[in-house]
Amino acid sequence: MINYTDKENTLKLISIQKASLNSTLSIQKNLNKQILTFMKNFIGNIKINTDYNSDNQVYNYIDKSTNALSKSNKNISNIENLIKKLDIIYSDIENYVSEDKVKDKIEKYNKSYSKTIDSIYMYSSFIERFIYDISLVDLSDLLTESNTIEENEANQIVIDSKELDESFVEDTLIISDIKEKVFLPYKLEKIKEILLKEKDKYTSIQDVIDKKYTVPLKNYKIATISRFKEAYKLIVKKEHGSRLKAFSLASELFFNYNLHPAIITACNSLDELDIYLACLEDNTLNDFKFFNVKYEIAPVVTNNNDSFEKA
Repeated sequence: MINYTDKENTLKLISIQKASLNSTLSIQKNLNKQILTFMKNFIGNIKINTDYNSDNQVYNYIDKSTNALSKSNKNISNIENLIKKLDIIYSDIENYVSEDKVKDKIEKYNKSYSKTIDSIYMYSSFIERFIYDISLVDLSDLLTESNTIEENEANQIVIDSKELDESFVEDTLIISDIKEKVFLPYKLEKIKEILLKEKDKYTSIQDVIDKKYTVPLKNYKIATISRFKEAYKLIVKKEHGSRLKAFSLASELFFNYNLHPAIITACNSLDELDIYLACLEDNTLNDFKFFNVKYEIAPVVTNNNDSFEKA
């Protein structure tokens, strides 16, 4: 809180307040880094199970980490906004803006500070409890349990994944709620090349599409986690980039609720993804020429936390 007296003393108070906020900001960024490190080491390595169960430990930690990251980002944003307001007031005083205007800004700042600091403390309490909890967790046991379950289910999917339309649609990403599958874009020439080179592995064009270009829709069931994983893989496996760059992109796209994670999978490069995101932001998806995106929506009402742009 700041009380206006005279120019010199008020500037000192603002400097002290700013130093305090910068210290708090540093603490919040450290907490944020710990959450992101956990997400990288845990969420980035799990395989997504078919059935969501809130009692399952794996999904419990996914929910908590997502919640903690959201609160942490909010804290950082709020503190940075308070610092910006202080900088404006400081500048106004130095530039001899009228006392009435300065006092009015200080009054508004104090109200904002009182409201914001309570929220920061409340969120920090949740974040610190979460970080303490994860410090006691054996991640290797959780990952082993989660991935073993998923591997067993994946084997079953291979047996059941044999029903596709006979027509071949090139350069099209099909996200099908009806078939519960995602069909990645392909070119028939590329499919034929694969057949010629790997005759012992594939028996037909359809066989190649089944095995290389078809993904169970359940892989994208938890969209936030899927965006993180697919963005990470895009940089590491397709771009051969650093893990730091991969983690940075994955974290950036984690909360991009308008981006279906299958679109990240379909992109062959970071440039393709960047162009898609630019078209999505400008609402000009018709200008995206790398592949078409089609949705097959089941005729039922479902609850979904993420809203994806339909192209």
